[in-house]
Amino acid sequence: MSTAPLVTVLMPVYNGGKYLRPAMETILGQTYRDFEFLIINDCSTDDSLETIRSFGDPRIRVHTNEQNMGQTKSLNVGLRLARGKYVVVNDADDYSLPRRIEAQLDFMVRNPGYPVVGTSCYIMDSQGRIQRTFLRPTDPREIALQFLSDTPMTHGSVIMDREAVLSAAGGYNEEFRIIQDYELWSTLMRKGIRVMNLPDILVVIRTFADSISFRERDAQTIENGKTIRANVEAMTGIAITLEEAVRQRHFFAAPERLAPDEFDRAEQLFVREYEELRPGLHPGTSYLREDLASRLVKPYVKLAIARSQDGNPREARRLTMRYMRRYGRKKLPLLVWALSFLGAPALGGAIRFYERRQTAAARKSYPLAAQGM
Repeated sequence: MSTAPLVTVLMPVYNGGKYLRPAMETILGQTYRDFEFLIINDCSTDDSLETIRSFGDPRIRVHTNEQNMGQTKSLNVGLRLARGKYVVVNDADDYSLPRRIEAQLDFMVRNPGYPVVGTSCYIMDSQGRIQRTFLRPTDPREIALQFLSDTPMTHGSVIMDREAVLSAAGGYNEEFRIIQDYELWSTLMRKGIRVMNLPDILVVIRTFADSISFRERDAQTIENGKTIRANVEAMTGIAITLEEAVRQRHFFAAPERLAPDEFDRAEQLFVREYEELRPGLHPGTSYLREDLASRLVKPYVKLAIARSQDGNPREARRLTMRYMRRYGRKKLPLLVWALSFLGAPALGGAIRFYERRQTAAARKSYPLAAQGM
């Protein structure tokens, strides 16, 4: 490739195993073809390097680290070595649907005000079976508010303006080994830089029990807490402790791990954060009220389901009724309340049916989602 490409696809690889070849094939089969495929080999000890070389595609460029550095540092190596103006991130076990680069590049060129753009995605298991859809927010107001509790973007779905990200944030914060992406998007947000998601489903993200987020869940929670604490202060002016930030993370990700009083305190703090948003981030009272209600569905429903499965359907009903009294009726809390009378197996089956319906609806709603699936 004699001239610098417009796009670099960046793929860090460490012992990619059986997932690497199909992941690479989805990149090399893109409808947009004029890119460099930069693979950072982080001293793999399996046959990853042989797999990479077997393709013989001139767009592939391999850099092998002198020593194993981990994902965050490998990503920064890739950002420094990338020749493209735009960098597409694809993990070594995920798939990109055929029009991913074409669709994201078109948006970036037409909307230079967004240095990072993600997409919605399918979630697949270790066997490559689609389990559910993960619809990311596309309303700038919703994206901004989600920074208070979690990342609004899927890392393996993003395209970045390389120079904009490096100049604003210096790349990924290497103190973060697991949620380096959430910290990077948050750093941009704290500097007043907006990020965006396309509504289309353009990637398939693999999740399985041996991933780092499962093996190091406690370390991940601490990193999330550090980012949430910084985001809360930047967005509201409220100074919270790391303990409070970790509790807020548990409140949304694993509310069953909280004692009842901890759940209550986390809810009260989160409501206060919405009440004290800085003027530039306040989207209006009516929108804020509805967004808060939507955001709090997840912890209430997750905790109610856990209590029902623990053999305490009465507590499940109390929780869902408390939610509806405070924040209004929503379909999912009402469904959990009704099914709690039928026992945990019926409730679990109904939730799985509800999720399958959501996946089927997403397939119909997003034209690009069906490509390659």
